[in-house]
Amino acid sequence: MASATQEAEALDAYSRAITTAAERAGPAVVKIETGRNTPQRRQPQGGPGQQGLGSGVIYSSDGLVLTNAHVVAGASSVQVTLPDGRKLAAGVVGAEPENDLAVLRLAASNLPVAQLSAAPLRVGQLVVAIGNPYGLDFTVTAGVVSALGRSLPVSQTQKLEQLIQTDTPINPGNSGGPLVDVQGRVVGITTAILPFAQGLGFAVPTETAYAVISRVTERHRQNMGRGALGISGLETTLDEATMRQNGLKQRGGVLLLEVAASGAAGKASLRTGDILLALEDRRVETVDGLRKAVQALKGRTPWRISFLRDGRQRSVSLVPTV
Repeated sequence: MASATQEAEALDAYSRAITTAAERAGPAVVKIETGRNTPQRRQPQGGPGQQGLGSGVIYSSDGLVLTNAHVVAGASSVQVTLPDGRKLAAGVVGAEPENDLAVLRLAASNLPVAQLSAAPLRVGQLVVAIGNPYGLDFTVTAGVVSALGRSLPVSQTQKLEQLIQTDTPINPGNSGGPLVDVQGRVVGITTAILPFAQGLGFAVPTETAYAVISRVTERHRQNMGRGALGISGLETTLDEATMRQNGLKQRGGVLLLEVAASGAAGKASLRTGDILLALEDRRVETVDGLRKAVQALKGRTPWRISFLRDGRQRSVSLVPTV
């Protein structure tokens, strides 16, 4: 029979394992808030047309975030809050609803990251979930891997496969946050709970996440390119305060994710994080709108380009490569 001292030592070891996991992965866990015009398949919080809430984890220091596809489905805007309190607009690089995973991009660099691990899991293994349940920032819960390879119907036509089942408490708002091992490595992305069931949570394994990341980022590279301006970017929605401050009527722009130093935009001193608003007198609210504006202005130089930087509207002239 274990002595009181042995029991205390065991509890201390358990506590240290959880705190170590939280300390290592926690700085890379973000809160995701979305405005939406259409309903979600599984809405973490709020109703159609309201604000949605979820979590995500930064896996690349240049601003790539992994979350659930259902967290950002139908979103008209995506805002990410970092653990240090910074709020950044995010673009959706790509999503695979069939695996309930999405990749976001932030216009930021040198961010803290969590290590993704596809190491084999064992039933009974200790795991920790980190997220923002019900909007309660940076909440840590612990449990074990209850089962592996689970299937879970999420609609009449869709079923998620090869899920991790865990008794780690997962609540609305945890969706998209990491499930980590005792070393703080991400082993899954929390995705669902069964209503009215206790101790039944599910996560998409990191092995699936690796494949999804590869596919959606490759599609992004193929679809954007650098083109006449020497840039790549994603659509983003402007917040009301920025619109009012700058007297803008348009609600969207193109968030610059890459700016080639030798390209037209780079030579004109545009940089990552700027939001394109217009080329000459043509509004740019979407990536497709940017392409059309570039095509329409071919043969005319220089171009006057309007953009936002640090919440203020600016403009510069540039000569495109056409």
